Amino acid sequence: RNPDMADVESQKICGKAKARITLPVAIDVVILTLVACFLILTELGLLPQVVKRGYYCNDQSIRHEYKGDTITTVTILLSGLVPIALIWLTEALLYTPSINCSKADSESRCRGSWREAWYWSTKYGRGLVTMLVIIGTIKIFLGELRPHFLHTCKPDVVCEGDAYITSYTCLNEEESLYFIRDASKSFPSGHAAMSVFEAIFMIWYLQRRVPRLRTVLTIPLCQMMLMCWAVFCSLSRITDNRHHWWDVLAGSIAGCLAALMTCLFACRNFDASRRKRKSSVYKDHDHKLINNSNTTTAGGVNVGTPLHKEENITMNHVILA
Repeated sequence: RNPDMADVESQKICGKAKARITLPVAIDVVILTLVACFLILTELGLLPQVVKRGYYCNDQSIRHEYKGDTITTVTILLSGLVPIALIWLTEALLYTPSINCSKADSESRCRGSWREAWYWSTKYGRGLVTMLVIIGTIKIFLGELRPHFLHTCKPDVVCEGDAYITSYTCLNEEESLYFIRDASKSFPSGHAAMSVFEAIFMIWYLQRRVPRLRTVLTIPLCQMMLMCWAVFCSLSRITDNRHHWWDVLAGSIAGCLAALMTCLFACRNFDASRRKRKSSVYKDHDHKLINNSNTTTAGGVNVGTPLHKEENITMNHVILA
């Protein structure tokens, strides 16, 4: 067979594969950009409140003073990177190639650990971003007045008795417009949702992915610290007068449900053997073309090199510490 013709056919097949890959990637980039813009606009308070909440004059739950944030927004956002770092560290230290792998050298091990860490990190990221989008949407469409609302807003209404006020304007010029708008977005607690999601996801990950080690306290200690972080972060929102207790409870439930769905459905209970094998981007006749173009005869036996996308490792063995 003419080698030049085989090269041309191979280039056509590769071009078709690239075309199939480009469109999904472009769609993912567009979706990711839209989601990122939504989260940024929501966090900066640039999206207006859909429903303006009223209040009762004798409502004592919104008359507290603002004490500041024990866990700031920047801190809680940076904490979202901690599970990713832990995943990469865990896979780098404890991952070893499958017994089905043809190579067991250091290069194969590094490539495999990188693949596993990337896989679990993306699952975590998708679950977290999905939950944050839902939380942000609820804040915009429902929201609730924070415990320090009157202290922050200083409405232009003389309030007496148990009258219900729906029309008011905030007169506080000492605070930013973002902070004043944020005073009407108490429900649910984003801090509680995010901290609980991080804790449950990582506790589950460590329980399923890390094997039985010689030290029996390392993993339980890490899991305890993760849960303490979630509890501390959630309760601090109440003591800081940033949320009502029911806001924190709702956020914690949302984070718990999101983590459970991510671990059970997206991560398949962290069972690598249940991960779906990646399908080839080539069709059957494309495989035959490649096989024929790369076939050599060795003792009357045809040897081909079919082009498949790299298969996932289905079985990991871990070196006991």
